[in-house]
Amino acid sequence: MNFVSKTAKAAIISVLIVSISVLANFQAISADSGARFTDVKATSWYSAYVEKLVKLKITSGTGNNKFGPDKNVTRAEFVTFVCKATGLEKLKGYDLEDTSGHWAAEWITAAVTAGIIDRGTSFEPNKAVTRQQAVEMLCRALKLQADTAMQTPYADVDTEPGYSSTAYKEYLMLGTLSDNKRYFKPDSNITRAETAAVIVNVYDYKTNPDKFRAGKLAEAQEEKAAREEAVRFAAWKDSVKNVPATLLSNTKGLYRPSVYESHKYLQSTDYLKNWGAKYKMTPEEFEKELVRVGTKYGNVWANADYRKLAELEANLRSLWEKNVINNYLKRNLDYVKNNTLVSEGDFTTSTGMLVFADFGNPVLRGTMKCKYLNSTSTKVLNADCVEATGKHLELGVWYEQDFEIHFLPEDEGLKVTSMNSISGIRISK
Repeated sequence: MNFVSKTAKAAIISVLIVSISVLANFQAISADSGARFTDVKATSWYSAYVEKLVKLKITSGTGNNKFGPDKNVTRAEFVTFVCKATGLEKLKGYDLEDTSGHWAAEWITAAVTAGIIDRGTSFEPNKAVTRQQAVEMLCRALKLQADTAMQTPYADVDTEPGYSSTAYKEYLMLGTLSDNKRYFKPDSNITRAETAAVIVNVYDYKTNPDKFRAGKLAEAQEEKAAREEAVRFAAWKDSVKNVPATLLSNTKGLYRPSVYESHKYLQSTDYLKNWGAKYKMTPEEFEKELVRVGTKYGNVWANADYRKLAELEANLRSLWEKNVINNYLKRNLDYVKNNTLVSEGDFTTSTGMLVFADFGNPVLRGTMKCKYLNSTSTKVLNADCVEATGKHLELGVWYEQDFEIHFLPEDEGLKVTSMNSISGIRISK
């Protein structure tokens, strides 16, 4: 494998941790949030919301140091939470046929008086509240009208979309995302954990609507960016699923701390766009062209054979840049011929191994796996050593080495300028 040059550039190894918190509004709350409730872990997504409700004296839990995060919320409980969050006081004087003597009767009266719920003969206070009922109550509590002109953002809302659309627009209730579709589940019940988040939204909106919207907008943008990053990373992981782990962990000569970050950085530049435009290719098409040319070149050397010099010369002439042909073609052909070199193997890479190198250009990384066959001279075998053992190479043994391939977009096509080793030689497993 000593027919290609080796680089000696230092690698910068570091760890980049990107952390996006969906609880950005509650970063000041200590790590033991929710510790007063034995069923609310500090790591739970709703912990900070529950803690804030307790501090605001909107709830004290369900008793016995429990909050009951997975329990459904009754209509009486929800209307009580809404009243407290919007600063209403209990009122007497309006008992329905099913609220007289009920623990929440005065809160229900306050809600009727404030227009949060309609006057009627019954309220069904102990019945679990649905998400549709909840969104109507909170919108009416905040004096927000049902938006009947807006197209619903939800795939499962066919009737009465007004209040859920308003709540979505104001970042009060956003539903859930699944397969790039948003769902509100209007007829489903709402849990106490979900209610905690919604009621905190109501309180914050009531306190300062503009600040609330700005904060939620920033949070939504961060969450969107996080989702997009997750999709991008998953696609990259799939693209490198057949790449050896040793190559994926090789950070030598990268522009960024990892292969993925260097790949992502390359995609953020105009290299793929501008180079591809030269051949009327999209960036995606040009990525495939880089891999095609690079793979072909790697395989040419993985399967070099002194008995097929004409074929080797033709391949190198078709793949190499002009100056490389003039300066190195004869030297490389003579090396293969004079050492009766015969190798067998393959070159593994993928579009995910297209990265931005530390010297400021795109390169393709890959792993060459090959073995030397019987006719190969000892000069070739003794020219290199296995990195882990220090022993010279042997005939018939499979070896691996990582390389990066450099390119130049010439008028007649994409050409290779060099292939440099970025690792020592190792015995293939």
